[in-house]
Amino acid sequence: MANSDPTKTIGERLAALAGQPRWHPRRQKIRQDLRALMSTVDSARLDALRGHYAERMQRASADSRYKYLDVAFYTLQKLLLAYELGLHDGPPRRVLDIGTGGGHFLFVCRFFGHHAVGIDIENALYEGIATALGVKRTIVRIAPHTKLPDLGDRFDLVTACNVSFNDKRNPRGPRLYWSLEEWQFFLDDVVAHHLRRPGTLFIALNKELRGRLIGIDRLGYNRPLLAMAAGSGATVSRRRGTIKLSLAGPASPSFQISEGAS
Repeated sequence: MANSDPTKTIGERLAALAGQPRWHPRRQKIRQDLRALMSTVDSARLDALRGHYAERMQRASADSRYKYLDVAFYTLQKLLLAYELGLHDGPPRRVLDIGTGGGHFLFVCRFFGHHAVGIDIENALYEGIATALGVKRTIVRIAPHTKLPDLGDRFDLVTACNVSFNDKRNPRGPRLYWSLEEWQFFLDDVVAHHLRRPGTLFIALNKELRGRLIGIDRLGYNRPLLAMAAGSGATVSRRRGTIKLSLAGPASPSFQISEGAS
């Protein structure tokens, strides 16, 4: 799939993405959905936001947060996720999106008739994108060994995609990430207090820095975490770094840390 380009207008990006996704069996319907979604974006507000950050975008890396201004590209990613999770069909559901960023997934969920709550930290860029998409972010900071607040009711689906809240961002030393115990606390809290039965928890990890080899950063998904989730009954993909836990009845009392994992 083509890369994002936050400097272009929605029309330019739709033209560039016209052939995407090539491989999906529902690709024609997804393309129609994407065009319908883009027709509802406040393009003038988005263009103004793009202009406001133009100089900073020129200095930033291609992987910086400004990439999310390419709402056509990232809405397409969330459409693909919605189809994967079955949100394009069936009754309305309550969805919690943890680390919602600019609210692209909320935007897609609303399009399919679902009630979605997106939580994230304060961020002016993300708030601007969400406003252009017509969705509302809820400000909640995820911290180790800290329960999520009451968000009104339990959810049929909880997602956390390309998460960064587990990055401890140590400016004076090596990159630090959540321990398995910190992950276990978070997962136990979500499952015990925020997920309905039946319900689904879906997490897509970011790769973590695993050291350097010949001057090149070595990145990889957290395999001990994936093993812990698999041991608790989740379906995991080591290739994609995803965890999917579907609960039909009462949850197990705790995610189990694999013996010898670190």
